[in-house]
Amino acid sequence: MLKSLSIQGFTLIANAQVHFKEGFTAITGETGAGKSVLLKSLRFICGDKAHSSFVRNGEEKTTVEAIFDVSNIETIQNILKELELEEDNELIIRRELFSTGKSRARVNGSIINQSDLQRLGDELIQMHGQSEQILLRDIRTHGKWLDDFAETKEELTLYRSHWENYTKILSQIEHTKEKAAQLAAQKDFLKFQYEELKKADLKPGEEELLEEKIRSASKVEVENQCLEEIQTILSKEGGLLDNLQLLQSKMRFLATKIESYQENLEEIAQASDPLEAICKDLLRLSPSNKLNEAEIDRANGRIAQIQKLKRKYRTDLEGLISLTQQREEELSSLENLDSDLEELEKSLKKELDILEKLSKELSEKRKTAAREFDQSITQILHTLGMENSEFKTQIETIKLSPTGGDAVEFLLSPNRGEGFKGLQKAVSGGELSRLLLAIKTVMAELDKVPLLIFDEVDSGISGETGNAIGSALSNLGKHHQVLTITHLHQVASKAKNQISVKKEEIEGRTFTHVEELNNDNRIVEIARMLGGNSTAILEHAKQLLNL
Repeated sequence: MLKSLSIQGFTLIANAQVHFKEGFTAITGETGAGKSVLLKSLRFICGDKAHSSFVRNGEEKTTVEAIFDVSNIETIQNILKELELEEDNELIIRRELFSTGKSRARVNGSIINQSDLQRLGDELIQMHGQSEQILLRDIRTHGKWLDDFAETKEELTLYRSHWENYTKILSQIEHTKEKAAQLAAQKDFLKFQYEELKKADLKPGEEELLEEKIRSASKVEVENQCLEEIQTILSKEGGLLDNLQLLQSKMRFLATKIESYQENLEEIAQASDPLEAICKDLLRLSPSNKLNEAEIDRANGRIAQIQKLKRKYRTDLEGLISLTQQREEELSSLENLDSDLEELEKSLKKELDILEKLSKELSEKRKTAAREFDQSITQILHTLGMENSEFKTQIETIKLSPTGGDAVEFLLSPNRGEGFKGLQKAVSGGELSRLLLAIKTVMAELDKVPLLIFDEVDSGISGETGNAIGSALSNLGKHHQVLTITHLHQVASKAKNQISVKKEEIEGRTFTHVEELNNDNRIVEIARMLGGNSTAILEHAKQLLNL
């Protein structure tokens, strides 16, 4: 619950310190006194968008601080833990807004961003005013409210889990069908490429091996040719060996005749022996095995084939081998897609059967709850001045959706014989206000938000209907802390507590004062709401409070 609210420099409120109590509190005051400013400061502290116009004229900033008792609110404790904020039974929110438009907020002393502040605010306060009436006109919210009343959270969680599976499989089927269509359109092309590459029977490193084979063949040819020529030079008639022997013979003859040539003969002999040995070794050498022309032609043809494929597919040998595997997988995938689709269709049918079963169970629970919901709402509306009205929840079967197979819409028959009407246009603002109050009253025990705020829910209402609305708000106060702006003495007198908002002008400046009223001051304020301050009116106000 909200324990206190401190306001400084917030539009008309220069300075205010307001303490709040449990139960139903009425906020009263003259029109334009600043009651809505008080509620606006609460919206501000709970994360609503900040406007520089909130800063009081002449001030540098506005500061609003609220203290909440959150000792029994598990959701708040969980959020504090998640955000790594200090956990305590007391939650202190302080928000500052500067005239420049910059704002900052702290929770239990730690800075927090606006989105996280809004999360906390949504768990602390529910505001009900014109915007909530607009929300009530939105058919999309009706199903959620009925589910809250029917307590279908567990069933919805299970249903949504299978709905996610269903939509996931549906997406897989669509993707598989698209892939099958794409592959089918390219099947002939893929098959041609695969067969061409498969026929080529490419192997890793093959190109390098072929090039090395051709280089080796070229070397063998040179070696064989040279050896043949060398051996011809050495062994033919009149060749090097014959001439070497002839040289030695001539020198030997010359040395026998002229002794001085003996030394030359010896030198020639020394040089001839190793040279002769080399020549004989060269003569004994055999040529390497020579590749035949057919093998060389095949190797060159293979290289040419590989080069052609590389140019055609714009990749290297490894890329060609990889492409062969890819095309094989794609063709295989195309063959298997039909069986994949068949399995997916079976899974989809299985999930659909589960969804239809769960949807039926949800629908039955909603319909059972709707009967009780409608009866309770109708009874409360009768006490709120709508004695001839009837409320009905219409549930129609539709195509399965994320929330089941039901379309839920609230209908209202304001008067007998007029039939049921949708809330979008046919229901007046006053009727909608009372319907909203009736719904909140019925759901009070289920609603976990501790503070409910109603902004002029009694607008356009008077007399006994005002008493009924006051009683309804008082009953809500048994389950929640309730704040209500009201102009009706019937509503204010039913409140457990009362806060007065007054406006005065001091030295050309307007000031709004917020004051918690004791019993005597409440008598005076209710008398004002009755229209005067005579003894009779004051006594009447006292009697209203005593009642």
